[in-house]
Amino acid sequence: MKVMILGLGKSGTTALLYKLAAGLPDCEAFSGGKPGKYNGNYTNAIYKHTYEERKGKGFDLYREHLQQAHYDRKIWMARDPRDVAVSRMLYRWNRGCVNHRRQYRAHLDLVIRKEADPRSVPFYEICRYTGRHGWPDDVQAVVDEEAARYRRMHEFVSNLGSDWFRFSYEAMLDGDFNGLNDYLGFEVQGDREVPDSTGKAKVVRKKASGDWRHWFTAADVELFRPVYTPYMQLMGYDSEDWELSPSPLIEPEYASGYMQNLIQRVPLDTARRLKGQAQRLFSRRAG
Repeated sequence: MKVMILGLGKSGTTALLYKLAAGLPDCEAFSGGKPGKYNGNYTNAIYKHTYEERKGKGFDLYREHLQQAHYDRKIWMARDPRDVAVSRMLYRWNRGCVNHRRQYRAHLDLVIRKEADPRSVPFYEICRYTGRHGWPDDVQAVVDEEAARYRRMHEFVSNLGSDWFRFSYEAMLDGDFNGLNDYLGFEVQGDREVPDSTGKAKVVRKKASGDWRHWFTAADVELFRPVYTPYMQLMGYDSEDWELSPSPLIEPEYASGYMQNLIQRVPLDTARRLKGQAQRLFSRRAG
């Protein structure tokens, strides 16, 4: 069986990859790369991909790939876009901050301020320091980028055929795999975790939903509500629920500490990635 998982980065695609792979015998699990990179004659294989325009992995690429490649099952992975926004912001420096140390430091300082007093810094203000082409970004540029991202996602997901299964990060957290099991024809191993050898500490952060209620302020709700509402409605999220936490709490372990840990892990992750590439190359030559 050949299965594809597709979703936006930080939507739980990696976690789902290993839960699915554990449910199939002799199953290979492949994460990332351009679609088709890891094609091979496998008994069972799960391929996880993410949508990211800036990495050249836009929906046109996936549409073209899907016209040429066959998958027995295809899953679109969704997550509340407000929680995705928080996770993506904190994950910004996963490849390090070489040549961008001042920007990283400014970003980190704002997150630390936010931890001390969550209402003191709007979420959009922190996002101004995560740009890749100058910083701080204009507020409207931050909003426009999110609007473009979710407009494209809405269009793509709206046109998915009946051969796709729409699954959510929140259902995964709740252990609600019944519908997915029926679609796949095998049992998803919900208790299977991301292996430590794949960089689990980098990929996995809090494993929670609703964290955005502690990060967003009233100003953020006003800015992002019209941006996220169409996609939320499409995916079945309650687009009327924008209630913020009355006592917001941002734990450093899952915020500034997580950001700093990402930076510290860069050399280890680089070595792990190179080792994996070498092993795959050796396997292909041996085969």
